[in-house]
Amino acid sequence: MHRSLFAERPSPYYILAPDYRRNSAGIRVLHMLCDALVRSGYEAYISAAVGNPRLMTPRLTNDVTALHKAQKIEPIIIYPEVVDGNPMGGNVVVRYLLNQPGFLRAVSPYDDNDILFSYTRELLQPGMAQDRVLYMPAVNISIFCPPTDPAQRIPGKICYYQGRQGTALIDPALLGPDSIEITPGSPASWEALAAVFQQCEFFYCSEPSGLAAEAALCGCVAVVIPSQYAPRPLSNHENNSYGVAWGNTPQAIETARQTLPLLRQSLLRHQENFWASLDHFIEVTQDAVVAYAQRPDKNQDAHWLAARQPNAVQRLLIDEHLKRSQVPVLGVVILDPDGELQRLNDTLESLAQHEGLPAILQPAVLTAADIPCDDKRVFRLDSLDTVATLNRVINEQAFDVFIIVRAGETFTAGGLLSAVLELTATPDCRAICADEVMRFEDGNLKLALRPDINLDLLLSFPACMARHWLLRRDVWQAMGGFATEFPAAFELEYILRMIETAGFEGLGHMSEPLVVGDVLLLEDNPQERAVIERHLRTRGFTAPQVNSRLPGRYEVDYGHAVAPAVSILILADGQLTYVQRCVDSLLENTGYGNYELLLLDRGNEDAAMCSWLSGIEQLGVGHLRVLRFPAGLSPEVIRNQAVEEARGEFLLFLDAGIGVLTGGWLEQLLNHAMRPEVGGVGAKLIAGDGTVRHAGLVLGSGGAVASPFARMPGDGDGYMQRLQVDQNYSALSGQCLMVRQELFAAVGGFDEELAPWADVDLCLKLQQAGYLNVWTPRVKLLIGESPAVEATPVQLDRLYQRWLPTLAVDRAYNPNFSLAPERAFHVVESSLSWRPLSSFASLPTVLAHAAGEPDSARQRIVQPFNALREAGMLDGALSSQALSVVDIARYNPDVLLVQQYVNTEQLETLRQVKAFARCFKVFDLDLYLPNLSPKSPHYRLLPTDVLGALRQGLSHMDRLVVSTDFMAQVFDGFNADIRIVPTRLDPRDWEGLQGGRRCADKPRVGWVGSLHNIGELEMLANVIKELADEVDWVILGTCPAHLRPFIREHHDAVAVDAYPSKLASLNLDLALAPLEDTLFNRCKGNGRLLEFGACGVPVICSDIEAYRGDLPAKRVENRFDTWVDAIRAHVQDLDAAAALGDALQTRIRQDWMLNGVALAAWRDSWLGH
Repeated sequence: MHRSLFAERPSPYYILAPDYRRNSAGIRVLHMLCDALVRSGYEAYISAAVGNPRLMTPRLTNDVTALHKAQKIEPIIIYPEVVDGNPMGGNVVVRYLLNQPGFLRAVSPYDDNDILFSYTRELLQPGMAQDRVLYMPAVNISIFCPPTDPAQRIPGKICYYQGRQGTALIDPALLGPDSIEITPGSPASWEALAAVFQQCEFFYCSEPSGLAAEAALCGCVAVVIPSQYAPRPLSNHENNSYGVAWGNTPQAIETARQTLPLLRQSLLRHQENFWASLDHFIEVTQDAVVAYAQRPDKNQDAHWLAARQPNAVQRLLIDEHLKRSQVPVLGVVILDPDGELQRLNDTLESLAQHEGLPAILQPAVLTAADIPCDDKRVFRLDSLDTVATLNRVINEQAFDVFIIVRAGETFTAGGLLSAVLELTATPDCRAICADEVMRFEDGNLKLALRPDINLDLLLSFPACMARHWLLRRDVWQAMGGFATEFPAAFELEYILRMIETAGFEGLGHMSEPLVVGDVLLLEDNPQERAVIERHLRTRGFTAPQVNSRLPGRYEVDYGHAVAPAVSILILADGQLTYVQRCVDSLLENTGYGNYELLLLDRGNEDAAMCSWLSGIEQLGVGHLRVLRFPAGLSPEVIRNQAVEEARGEFLLFLDAGIGVLTGGWLEQLLNHAMRPEVGGVGAKLIAGDGTVRHAGLVLGSGGAVASPFARMPGDGDGYMQRLQVDQNYSALSGQCLMVRQELFAAVGGFDEELAPWADVDLCLKLQQAGYLNVWTPRVKLLIGESPAVEATPVQLDRLYQRWLPTLAVDRAYNPNFSLAPERAFHVVESSLSWRPLSSFASLPTVLAHAAGEPDSARQRIVQPFNALREAGMLDGALSSQALSVVDIARYNPDVLLVQQYVNTEQLETLRQVKAFARCFKVFDLDLYLPNLSPKSPHYRLLPTDVLGALRQGLSHMDRLVVSTDFMAQVFDGFNADIRIVPTRLDPRDWEGLQGGRRCADKPRVGWVGSLHNIGELEMLANVIKELADEVDWVILGTCPAHLRPFIREHHDAVAVDAYPSKLASLNLDLALAPLEDTLFNRCKGNGRLLEFGACGVPVICSDIEAYRGDLPAKRVENRFDTWVDAIRAHVQDLDAAAALGDALQTRIRQDWMLNGVALAAWRDSWLGH
């Protein structure tokens, strides 16, 4: 720990934790974390009122928080994963995942800026760095230990634990008559608990618990019974499940018995390693406080919006494109019914800021303010007949397209430009809706990103969907303008009228925020109801009703006059208790009379299930039938065959785990299913803990399909109220799916080749045939937990083969949103979604992700990409995250560029891209990864067989780009197309640098390096000592303690952007670049020579492959005498040394900068030329 008397005060930690309880490992960990932070010299407080007197856990009080607030000290808030939201209102929030989020309690998605640390490696969430693990052994190994007398152990004796709630039941057949049950309250002390474990041979549990480790430490074999409460093994990474059997097979139990002694050794090692992990935790969290303070705009949505502006090259290309194109005149009609001049000026100033667009923007102001109307753009608004005035003004103007905004509403930086480009690209579009931004009273902005045209969402939540449309004036005129009888809903009425006349044809969606307006006020609007009812009657529904339980959110009753027959199909394949609950609750809560219930027996062999099904048959009830099928058939085939025997006009596929909670549910499903335009209908499925399991599916999420609201509170609003209102989704869960039998047959039913997504495939086939899939929250059903079925690569391939383009563009999910399941309805970085050139052919696009060493990523991916884009030679994006094949298909680049893709997931992505994507694939490699230094932060992320992984990955690529001739020789045969592009210096960083010379009494001789190449400096240890009296040694970076007495100046490493100027400021007369002669170093480039040379510093380097060539530098063998002789020769003739430095600098500035011909070489290597 580095300490300084004048260091900045670190931020304190506030830990939200329950009162200390001995019998909760999670609570113990939180209290111990507080204690460990205090022992490490940091302020830490805990919210609990009851602590452990053996731990240092100061209580967090109002006085403490008030003092910190007065002192302007930013605290770091630590929440366990069970805490929903941010109850302490922290700006720097850490989520400490002691279990899977949502497993114990429903929580909303974490904020983008939250810092996630997991307790074990198994708990790492997708996208989390591997170093975000803080494992703290919470078991007291002095108490939990084997008995001193082995005779205490009673062979075969069992103790067991059925979970904190007592619901994780264990089959009594596994337990003996004298088995001891352990509960959260019994035994009452650790010592008594240890005594139980010391006398028992086995401990059974069916829920994740620290008790398993405590039992194993006592020599008692822990046996975890896999179940819905224990879906995965415990502590695989941290303790290799030593002493713990996953399942009660003889082999698993014997393995656990043999590894019992290893657990104690593992925990002792983890206790020692914990402090280094805690230091990393402290570093990350304290840095986060600094980063928060330095954020120029703490409103992330505003920051995201600000990035969505074209750069200079893009703007030039856009201007040229618009000059060649027929650009429509866009009218901006501003309504100011209250005569608010300041708000009116805000809107007009926003328009004026869009430089380059005035020629095609024409504002028209309709105001009630008493201002002169001689300006042809200003019109007096008749408050008694607003819509008539609006119709007259629009008819008189020369707009091609217009949008209506209210005074005070403004336009986003890139929105109007995007609108002009979209309108230019789609001249036949009748109307286009765009995304929006909501402005709160405190000035914060919140994105309101819409799906594509979504009929049911428009009808159920028009306030969200029916404003700020771009409307073609000629179409509007042909339709007679706005209806004057609906002044409070005229836009909605016009949109619905467009749908009535030509359906969705010519109605588009621009996935770009256009207008910034005040936050929506959710209130009922009688005119909206009247407009919706009129629309439904026009479409042929004779008795529709529009109801509302929530202000501004409507429930449409289509008023069907008939009650068609429904066949409910339930596959009785699983736990009898679930099937019984499903059938009993259905019969009890279904008031609709015209249905039959078909129980599909998949060759059950369970005696209880067979008996129950036989009993159902013997009832002889006509609407309750059991259909028998062979056990070998797939669920898809069984359901397809059962449909042939179904008598209903409508089919309802129900999971056996469903429980019907209230009446009226079947009527609500039919309310939508009977509409002629509807294909499938789904419901809100809620788990026993009250959280959502299914509420519509998002295509592409998680690389396939996922439920976007999974594990969110079932009564929550969801993003833009989408958990509360009817809407269209591309796909619905097959656990509750209603479809007309005729449509089911027409699209081919379920396809077993598409399992486990046969339900998704069915919905997509219905959508492809022109039907809408409707999800309704009005039907809320209980769903039992079932283990997730992991898809095989073959199954994923089938899904991609049929539906990848559709997965990449889900009409029900805005393309600005992330496809990571844990980040549903959170925006992706603007670089991946802001594509102003996409509407017209312009530049080739490159999508790049660098997963390699930071220096390699910057020099070989980031800097060349940025330079090429700024030079107008390509367009595209740099992704900070690994991308799935769906992400890549969504971006649809010309080139996919990756670096250091060697782990299993990355290799699988490359295989999928080769099979299903059309882009040219380039792999960049400048380090010999099999010999990467163990001190590198990326070393532990490499697979065991690195060379095999590289061979596999490169077999999927079109081209390999390497940095040196030697590297090309080493990888000859790994790829058919290998290009050599040496690493060069970015002139923006390195041009014009010049270090000083002869700035001290002794010549200044320097070395630069970090921890993972400290071996280079150790090569020169004796040289440094030998010449310590003759030169001033200068080190930038890591310096071993034993050499520091010989070093004149030691400079800490600096940030990347400060490195070039820092290097020049060292004022070196000579620089050393030693390299051991290893295969790894022979593959390296000459980067260190370039950096020193750019500063005009002469260099002595090792005479190995990496540094050979025609650059003027002194090359020596790696021997003590040759290094000493060469250094003395240079420092004794500083004029000659300076001339060597000048010559090196000249060559680098001429031939080794990232510009001109060198930049073109990078472009050609990436673009398939």
